[in-house]
Amino acid sequence: MHALKKVKSSSGSGGIVGLVIGILVFGSVWGLVEATLGGALHLVHFAYKGAITGGIGMAVMAAFVVTYRRPKLAFGLGVIAALFKLLSALIYGQPVFSPFVVNPASAIVLEVLAFTLVVSLFHKRFESSAKIRIGTGVAAGYLSIILYAILASAAGMGKWATWGLIERLNSTLTDGTALAIAGTCLLLLGYLVSEKLRPNFWQFMTVRPKAFYASTIAITAFCWAGAAVAFASGL
Repeated sequence: MHALKKVKSSSGSGGIVGLVIGILVFGSVWGLVEATLGGALHLVHFAYKGAITGGIGMAVMAAFVVTYRRPKLAFGLGVIAALFKLLSALIYGQPVFSPFVVNPASAIVLEVLAFTLVVSLFHKRFESSAKIRIGTGVAAGYLSIILYAILASAAGMGKWATWGLIERLNSTLTDGTALAIAGTCLLLLGYLVSEKLRPNFWQFMTVRPKAFYASTIAITAFCWAGAAVAFASGL
């Protein structure tokens, strides 16, 4: 009974240390997916690579929001995942600010920015309404594509600034629909899984904190080591 009370009292945020660890672990898992699955899909020239990896990113972010109930802090996950691109630059001997690094890192950061904005707006109903969760996935998918198009145009690599409304709408639908669909489906999956595991997660963290911290450190280290191996192998 005492352990259950501790779980309930701590499950709101987990404290600063718990939140930092959560951001590192969830962000590293996302980064590992980008390094392994993303790299493999890139090698085979899979047309919907961005939709699949972006959708998994939404699943990871949704799981973080459900676990910690701090939607604004989901932005940190994208920062951690984007840092994996710097690791790839070091391994491949590429400049840190080369398109090889900046383009995918920017896409990750803009996706997490879009997700954070949308889920923060609807957070009070995110966990109680399936329609809101679906709407979050769709809106975040399209918004991330719009933000990337605006950034690319500002950097001289796109024509968003010169397009009219119809051209912008067509571009958003063409480039964003796959991400909106995949992102919504995987977001819902991430939500369902994390909702089921959340009580066990907090009980493990509260009752066995040393084992919890050791396991999270191990998971984070595994993600970074796994990404390094993936990059070194040519992914």
